[in-house]
Amino acid sequence: MGRVLQKYKTGKFVNWSVEDGRLVWRLDDEAIQTEAMFDGCYVVYTDLPAERMSKEEAIASYKKLSLVEEAFRNLKTVWLEVRPVYHKTDDRIRTHVFICMLAYYLQWHMQQRLAPLFRRNRRGKGRKWSFSSVMASLWQISINPVRMGKVEFEQVTVPTADQQRILELLGVKL
Repeated sequence: MGRVLQKYKTGKFVNWSVEDGRLVWRLDDEAIQTEAMFDGCYVVYTDLPAERMSKEEAIASYKKLSLVEEAFRNLKTVWLEVRPVYHKTDDRIRTHVFICMLAYYLQWHMQQRLAPLFRRNRRGKGRKWSFSSVMASLWQISINPVRMGKVEFEQVTVPTADQQRILELLGVKL
């Protein structure tokens, strides 16, 4: 019985016992009312003293957590396809983690510069821009070798209007 209550996180709301070979239970109304006071609320707990981080900063940091989680999802699946890597030396493990953190650092800074693009974005199916769609758009820009007789040079594809806007926000000139 305890495992079931623990699995469904209801143990604190139910008092139970076995009497005369029967399971007897009742709801703990006081515990339910106490918990109901927090319905629709969340609690952010930190062990940092108030002098180091205000409650507003703690809440803002917590809300940014979803951005970090999204970035790591992108790292693992979309762009770097990072997956479990079994390195045999500490140097390789540190290097692998460094590359992942560097990629996250770059993504974070790109998202900061692209904020105007994301702010004007729609929601749901009408959404045009996400970090993934920005990267997909940039991947279409390429450098192509060109040969005309004995002359060889490289030609960069002409960016679309969307690509140009992204490059401008990122401060990149082709």
